[in-house]
Amino acid sequence: MSTNAFAVKAALRDMIKALPALAGYQVTWGYPTRNPERRWVFVGEVSWPDSQWVTNRAREEVFEISVVVNAQISGATAEEVETELQNMAAGIEDGMKSNPSLGVQSVVTSDFIPKKVASFPSDQVYEGQLDSVVRVKARL
Repeated sequence: MSTNAFAVKAALRDMIKALPALAGYQVTWGYPTRNPERRWVFVGEVSWPDSQWVTNRAREEVFEISVVVNAQISGATAEEVETELQNMAAGIEDGMKSNPSLGVQSVVTSDFIPKKVASFPSDQVYEGQLDSVVRVKARL
């Protein structure tokens, strides 16, 4: 299978790991191991909603990589946890704005797209999760 998705996924994970806004977060390729630190980001599932030939020798692929941010804060409120998630998402978005190709030469465009935020109480803490995708168009 010919794709740029895995090179972009690795570059995205490495970019997120290097962001000062996400210092202290566990950043993984795929789901974190059992009992992860309670502030984590995983760069996970890849899907290909579109692919088409742009010339008789070049194909353009569109793929999406899921990015999930999770935070658990002791003694916090739903608003505080969701604000933390918003700040983390802004850090990822800013990192992508400064390097939209993520260092992968064949990337034409990329975009960070938030999908859903949820927060919930859990024993003396509030926990929240932001589900998003990074949509990429690249040439093969």
